[in-house]
Amino acid sequence: MGIAFLVLALMPLNAQGQPQAAIDGVPATTNVSGAQYPRITADLRVIFRIKASDAQKVEFAFFTPKRYPATKDEVGFWTATTEPLTPGFHYYRVFIDGAEVNDPNSGTFFGTGKDASGIEIPEKGIDYYLPRDVPHGDVRERWYKSATTGNWRRSYVYCPPGYDTDRETRYPVLYLQHGAGEDERGWSTQGRVAFIMDNLIAERRTVPMLVVMEKGYASRAGDSPAPGGPPRAGQVPPNLGRMFSAFEDVVTKDLVPYIDSTLRTIPDRDHRALAGLSMGGMQAYTIGLKHTDLFSNIGGFSGAGGGFGGAPFDAKTAFDGVMADSNAFNKRMHVLFLSIGTAEAQRMQEGVRGFHDALEKAGVKTVLFESTGTDHEWLTWRRSLHEFAPLLFQAPGAGQAAGGPQRGPGGFGGPIVLNPDDVQAYPEPPDSINASRPEIPHGKLEMIEYDSKSVGTKRKMQVYTPPGYSPDKKYPVLYLLHGIGGDETEWDRFAKPGLLLDNLLADGKAVPMIIVMPNGRAQKNDRPEGNVYAAGPAFAAFEQDLLQDVIPTIEKRYSVQADREHRGLAGLSMGGGQSLNFGLAHVDTFAWVGGFSSAPNTKPPAQLVPDPAEAKKLKLLWLSVGNKDGLIRISQGVHAYLKEKDVPHVWNVDGHAHDPTEWRNNLYYFLQHVFR
Repeated sequence: MGIAFLVLALMPLNAQGQPQAAIDGVPATTNVSGAQYPRITADLRVIFRIKASDAQKVEFAFFTPKRYPATKDEVGFWTATTEPLTPGFHYYRVFIDGAEVNDPNSGTFFGTGKDASGIEIPEKGIDYYLPRDVPHGDVRERWYKSATTGNWRRSYVYCPPGYDTDRETRYPVLYLQHGAGEDERGWSTQGRVAFIMDNLIAERRTVPMLVVMEKGYASRAGDSPAPGGPPRAGQVPPNLGRMFSAFEDVVTKDLVPYIDSTLRTIPDRDHRALAGLSMGGMQAYTIGLKHTDLFSNIGGFSGAGGGFGGAPFDAKTAFDGVMADSNAFNKRMHVLFLSIGTAEAQRMQEGVRGFHDALEKAGVKTVLFESTGTDHEWLTWRRSLHEFAPLLFQAPGAGQAAGGPQRGPGGFGGPIVLNPDDVQAYPEPPDSINASRPEIPHGKLEMIEYDSKSVGTKRKMQVYTPPGYSPDKKYPVLYLLHGIGGDETEWDRFAKPGLLLDNLLADGKAVPMIIVMPNGRAQKNDRPEGNVYAAGPAFAAFEQDLLQDVIPTIEKRYSVQADREHRGLAGLSMGGGQSLNFGLAHVDTFAWVGGFSSAPNTKPPAQLVPDPAEAKKLKLLWLSVGNKDGLIRISQGVHAYLKEKDVPHVWNVDGHAHDPTEWRNNLYYFLQHVFR
């Protein structure tokens, strides 16, 4: 009885002092402490409620023309319910007898040029922008005197986990800008940048980096102060050209030197990126493309570099002709990123897509990301950052300098931290493993062409058939994928798989098999030219080419055992990520999967293996990486997750780097295990 009385006492009461029925939904996480409204229902409707006893009319609204009329109850509470809403963060407002006010139940967020009410609608099953049980960095407030404006300015800086404990490591820097009507707090508060970066770093999908967030409004010393948002009724619109020019100098002459002189950065263009959303995206293009001596990575999230509404754009003359020679530009610019929400206004769509199409037509390599179902809103931009950050500061190729954090004079990819079980599983093989031995039988290596319906063009792949190949016998097939800078010839150049297998067959250490080396860059121009990183989406698209075109071609042209038990998939670096992504997603197609030095295109472990029981159906899952490889964190993350979920796999960490010897040696052992 005592417990029942306590429960009754804690229940909310109606106007007559009697217990109310259970309230629908749950309080929004953006409410002020203890506030029960706004509430969010299971189908993502929002229930707004405010007390205004003397009001005659109350409406709630987001920053769109639509309003939600509220109904008043007998004690003066006004309530309105929306339709199901898109997840993510949304600004909103309240109109009481025509006056626009904030909701006292909600926290406020600087947006639309003022502090505004805001609400976070949860996204089911998505937590990349939420706090997880991973190491966390922090966001710091930094003040500096700007020579351009003559005033003190504030920036916010995200420092990754370990920044204060490892005093030797230096970091690349992403400069990240907000949109119109917001300020330097936008990305850290509404954008959740710290959680996004913490989680990407923990998943080993991106290198640890600093993220600097500045206010995108500036005026030169002696000029009228820059506005904090769109002009209000009666205000004179600002001179955007002069304001943007002032901000350009703030970034290039004040902010970058200040950050480089006070934080442990790697102070060169290869280790700087500039990106932003909406207005900030336009600023990223106009400043970044004018200062390619400072920035080698540029991103615009819903930001049109060519103007809005599909205005004519000439890539040869725009931005002072920096892209006139597309080949030279592609070699210099590591990442040129564009994104758009598929529900954004037509004017925005035309601006971004028109900019992208004009660049592609001019031969400029870009990465275009589309956020499905989202408008000009923070969920579009969170998703964009989540896609953009993993592309940054990655190693340009085996044996070259890295773009990630550097310990001392240099490094590859990022700091290397070895765990107790990061040990070599197999002995170092002799260098002669792929030497040509004239006294033994040899297979045949041929280049074939096939029609790719998924890409819409003819494509090439190399095929090795074993010694004594006969159409009267059925053979298993291993599909072997190359890295981001390679093509269908890379494996033969790096490791000579044909000779490797010839020798293993002669020694009785492997079974006869066909090895197929396709081009994993599924686009019409599949040559590794210019900025090879811009082809990232084509590597993801190869999944369909592999399943729908490559495998059917091989099974039609060669005598193969066409079932999962006799198909294997493995690759190096970018191809290692592809092999893990595709192989684990299609265990009904492949029974043998290997990732050698897998690159950052590898999916986060929980996405890679959503159902550990399915992964356990594989006959072999092979993970390998060298202990001198700055990208080791990616393979370590997959290994740790597989180990936690009791998924059997080989974990081989030898003494090499991100190099051909590493890939040759692991292929040597992998070939001895498959199809047995």
